Amino acid sequence: MKNIFKRIRSYLESRKAIRELPLAAATFTILDTETTGLNVDEGHKILSIGAVKIKNDLIINNEILDEFVNPERDIPFASRNIHYITEDKVKNKPNIFQIEKKINDFIGNTILVGHNVDFDISFIKKNAPKTSLASTVKKITTIDTILLAAGLYPSLESYELSFLCDQFRIKTFDQIRHSALGDSIITARLFLFLLDTAKKRNNIQNIGGLMNLCKQGRQIHFLMKDFNKIH
Repeated sequence: MKNIFKRIRSYLESRKAIRELPLAAATFTILDTETTGLNVDEGHKILSIGAVKIKNDLIINNEILDEFVNPERDIPFASRNIHYITEDKVKNKPNIFQIEKKINDFIGNTILVGHNVDFDISFIKKNAPKTSLASTVKKITTIDTILLAAGLYPSLESYELSFLCDQFRIKTFDQIRHSALGDSIITARLFLFLLDTAKKRNNIQNIGGLMNLCKQGRQIHFLMKDFNKIH
């Protein structure tokens, strides 16, 4: 019983430390996946995973994750028509278990950021169960740019990625939309804009402040209809 209470106390202290972590001291991983379909419970799989890191309000150009993944299943036409990933592109690539350590090492000890990040996490947990990576994403602190945008800008008509980038004049033309790396870079730029807004307008100084804005955004966004995979 004592060990259980010690683990609970350790967990709570860890969560408190993360919430109090100054933004200037945090490293963020901005992650995106492309998949064979939208419903992980129907057996859909990750096809590609891309990620970049942000530190001190800058994208770290030499820290990039860009991996095709063999889903070991067919890719439906409806999905191919969005991301243009065909079986030929992934048939000789590693499966998720073969690269889970590489992904885990990349995202470990960072704050995980994504546009509807729960979608990506659900696929990682389901596609790579009982791995260190699955364990990491179950515990990792996350920031969802949909919810952060909704918390900062509650009156927008949409929180779809392209709409937000158009709204805030964020550059997208140099990246391939609906590619994991391209969308992670675009999301990173959006996050930097939202981060700057949160600091200047709301005087947010730590991770807990961002999490509170996301909590407000969740209440707003659940009233809207477009909460599926919004890419």
